[in-house]
Amino acid sequence: MTKKTVKIFTAAFIFLISSTSVFAQHDKNGGSLYSIFGIGDLNYSSSIRTDAMGIMGLSLMGNYTNTLNPATWTKLQTTRFSTKFRIENFKSTDGTNTAKRTYGDFDGFNLSMMLNQGNGWVFDIGLKDYSIVNYDVKYPGSVNGEDYTQYYSGNGGLQRISLGFSYILFKDFSYGLQFNYVFGNNDKITDIEFTNTNLANTKNVITNSLSGFYFNTGLVFHGFDKVFKSKKLQNMTLGLFFSTPMNLNSSLTGKFYNSVGIDSVGLNSGKIKIPWSGGIGISNEFANSLIVSADVLFQKWADYKYYDVHPPEIRNSLRLGAGLEYTPSKKLNASFFQRMSYRAGASYTEDYLKINGQPINAIGLNAGFSVPMSRYNNIDLLFSYRTRGKTSDGLIKDDVLKFAISVNIGELWFLRPKGE
Repeated sequence: MTKKTVKIFTAAFIFLISSTSVFAQHDKNGGSLYSIFGIGDLNYSSSIRTDAMGIMGLSLMGNYTNTLNPATWTKLQTTRFSTKFRIENFKSTDGTNTAKRTYGDFDGFNLSMMLNQGNGWVFDIGLKDYSIVNYDVKYPGSVNGEDYTQYYSGNGGLQRISLGFSYILFKDFSYGLQFNYVFGNNDKITDIEFTNTNLANTKNVITNSLSGFYFNTGLVFHGFDKVFKSKKLQNMTLGLFFSTPMNLNSSLTGKFYNSVGIDSVGLNSGKIKIPWSGGIGISNEFANSLIVSADVLFQKWADYKYYDVHPPEIRNSLRLGAGLEYTPSKKLNASFFQRMSYRAGASYTEDYLKINGQPINAIGLNAGFSVPMSRYNNIDLLFSYRTRGKTSDGLIKDDVLKFAISVNIGELWFLRPKGE
């Protein structure tokens, strides 16, 4: 990232002109201004179930699809289709002025096909966000006595299409492998609009077209009851996760708008190196009703390179989460509220950004529940609050309220009995 980008970030809060117009709806509603850096805001969500527990679910198994660790799929009971939608409300402040905005978005889908329940043989295909770029800021200026408003906005991000499988090894180990193809465009837009209508406005759009691939792999051990000869540990799991590095192909193009017309030019091309990540998690179920889980994920962003250069504002990231899920009864004849699952958790993230020499960290509080529609179908709901950054040292603080819903449909497709 260039020094100019860092200056734009800082200037955005020096020239705040009102509490409602900082993030003007110029190209998009606007999310976090921090998404101007790197490849945008990373998407740590692996499911609505795990989000509500504050975790990534690196060890959490069950009848759901974890989009991060494919080894957790072996306990699926049916073929399962899941799709998600989210709404987020941002409140950003520099300590003096505040901007608020709300936007919603489709958050992908997964189709997990249980081919052999006895062997944990599952094939999965999915689509979800990998990162999100969504910011919009403006500030006023004057040149030769002519007033103008300058807008900086960005939108886009990266999506990933995934193909993966899981399988049970040696009865007590679940293994999974997932191929991910990443693609998308990040647009950075600069507009200058003069108050004097006799002067020509200008608009520049720099588009970074990106594509690449990487692999996720995981291993879950679920044989603690045999190792320690205790039935109380028959539902304990330990999960390991690793994601390979990725080289993104980058192509920069520009569109320059003026009073004469539009000029389109190719600017540059190169590679963006995304580093490896790894994590570990542990889960256990008590009294067939209470699940407690925690995990940690590390990514070595010190290896990040943008066109062979490591930007100084990029640092290693770390995410920790812990939470619980309580289901009063799993019996089909139990009451509706007894069959619901209630979830809560918290997370702490050391983001991969260090702006003005200051680390950007976040804390999240999460809650949610699962509404059973039938034996294999349910709706998951999530409510979360996250605070990120601070108002000192020329930075901003984001307070984010999020609501998300996932519709999960299960069918007995392709399923073979355990004995086959």
